[in-house]
Amino acid sequence: MKKNRTSLYLFILSALLATGIGYYWYNAGLDTITVLNAAAAVFIAGLPFPYMLGKLLPYTRGSRQAQKNDITLASDSQLAEIGNIDTLILARHAVVTEGHPYVANLYPAGISQNALLSLAASAEKQATHPLGRAIYETASQRGLQLIEASTFNEIPGCGVEAIVGRNSLRVGSLAWLKREGIDISAELITKNDQLAQKGHCTVFVANGKYCRGIIAIDDALSDDTLKAIRKLKRQQIHMVMLTRENKRTANTIAKKAGLDAAQGQLTTEGKLREIQLLKARGTGVAFVGRGPVKPEIAQSVDALIELAPLTENNSTADIDLSSAPQNPHAIYLRSGLLWDFAALQEIGQQTLSRIKLNKMISLITFILILPLAAGAFHDFGLPFLPAWGALAGQGLALILVTINSLR
Repeated sequence: MKKNRTSLYLFILSALLATGIGYYWYNAGLDTITVLNAAAAVFIAGLPFPYMLGKLLPYTRGSRQAQKNDITLASDSQLAEIGNIDTLILARHAVVTEGHPYVANLYPAGISQNALLSLAASAEKQATHPLGRAIYETASQRGLQLIEASTFNEIPGCGVEAIVGRNSLRVGSLAWLKREGIDISAELITKNDQLAQKGHCTVFVANGKYCRGIIAIDDALSDDTLKAIRKLKRQQIHMVMLTRENKRTANTIAKKAGLDAAQGQLTTEGKLREIQLLKARGTGVAFVGRGPVKPEIAQSVDALIELAPLTENNSTADIDLSSAPQNPHAIYLRSGLLWDFAALQEIGQQTLSRIKLNKMISLITFILILPLAAGAFHDFGLPFLPAWGALAGQGLALILVTINSLR
C-alpha cells in the first residue's frame, strides 16, 4: 500500500508540475501549441516509470535467484533487509549444535546413577524441552522403572517441578535450585563448573530440599553450521549466540564453533535487551532458528531466518523441500542449512546495488530532460524539448534500467 501511495504521489506531482509550467508559459504569451507541447513534455519527463521499474525488476530477479537456491521469501522487499544485515543471532539447539541432545554422564550424590536418572525422568515425562525429553528417552531406553507424577509444572528457563509418589522433585538449572533454597554440595558445584568449561549442559536433580546429583547433557556441534560460520565470517558477518544455558557453557560452545560472542543465562527479556543493544550500534540484526520463534523475538529483529527441520538422523538429504515455515513472515531456508544465508545475502546486496544504480539513472534522466521540457533555457534561445523527445528520454532510461536489473 505504501509503495502504491508513493507512485500515486509521483504521478500527481508530475501532473501538477505540467499544469504549472503550462500556465506559466501561457501567461508569458506563447502560442497554445507551444504551451501544450511544454506541458505534455513536462508531464512525460516527470513520470516515475524508470523509478518504479528500477525497484520492481531487481526485486523480481533477486526473488527468482533465491528460489533457485531453495530459499522462500515472505515478500520480495525482504531482500533489501537482508542486504543490510551484518549481525546474525543464532539459536543454540538445532542451529549451532545438531539439535539431538543426549545424556553424556551422570553424577549422583548419595544415590546410584540409575536412581538419579529414574527420579529425573519421572519428573520430566511430560516435559516439552529438548533436554527434558533427552532425559526421559534415555531412562526409557535403559528400561528403568518410572513413576507417574501426580502434579507437574514446567517453568520456562528454569526446569520442571513435580510430585512423584511422596517425593517433591525439581529438575533444572543450578541458579533456579539455589533460588528455591535447595541444599547443593560444594562438590556438585565444582563438578558443574568443570562440565560447563567442557561445553556440557548441566541439569540438577533435587529431591525435597537436597540435590541428588547432576545429569550432564551434550549436543554435538553441527558440521554444516561450522562450515557456514567460516564462510559468513569471510563475508564480515558478526555472529552471536543467545541462550538460556550456563554462561561458561555458552562461551565454550561459542569458542569451539568460532562465533564472535555468546551470552548465556538469558530469559526472553534478556535476549530482547541484547538485541536492542546490537541494533543501537547501528547493525542490521537477523535471528536464525529452527522451528517456532517467540513473537517478541521475531518482532524485535530486522529479519527472521528459519531453517527447515532436519530428519531424525540429522541428514539434510531427506528434507521435504515443500515444507512450509512455522512463521509466515520468516525467510525460509528449505535446505535446512545456514550455509544458504551466505548466498541469500549476496543476492540481497546485489539487489540493493542494482536498485541504487537504477535510482541514479532515473535521477539523471529527470535532471536532463525536465529543464529542457520546461523551457528553462528558452530565454537563451534554446527550443523546448518536444513531447516525443521527452518520451524518447524516458524510453532510454527504461532500457538502461532493464539492462542494469538483468545483468
